[in-house]
Amino acid sequence: MRSISVAAGALLILMSASCGGGGGGGIGFPSEREINASLEAELRSVAGDWRGIANPPSAARLEFHLQEADNGQVSGTGTFKENAAAAAVPITVSGTYQRPLLSLAFEGIVYETRLMKGATQGTYTTVGGIAAPLTLTAPGYSHEIPVLWQEK
Repeated sequence: MRSISVAAGALLILMSASCGGGGGGGIGFPSEREINASLEAELRSVAGDWRGIANPPSAARLEFHLQEADNGQVSGTGTFKENAAAAAVPITVSGTYQRPLLSLAFEGIVYETRLMKGATQGTYTTVGGIAAPLTLTAPGYSHEIPVLWQEK
């Protein structure tokens, strides 16, 4: 009986919001304009905590924090952990953000027991993240792995 009351209450709130008129989007709900402004503000900067997740067979995880300068330069530090590795290794990050293009370079990655550099580039147009490959390079070696990059 209680679940019916909760469902009826939720339906009443949704109906009130959709019939509310005015620019506020209804009782306690943001308007479309407010939602768009919030998303726009989120995508305006890449400063903050990020993660990159590579699924099997190249399972690995990057966690890092980016700072952004007024000229679009970005930098940061974090960790890289290949799932098969015992521990995460420290990495440094540098790059640029010329909206919407985010380009990052990584130093200190250890992948398949090799010390490597990494690079990625993608368009940051949705809070869902960026699906862009991480290109890993070392002397005589190059490997590309698909990664989903997300701001936390």
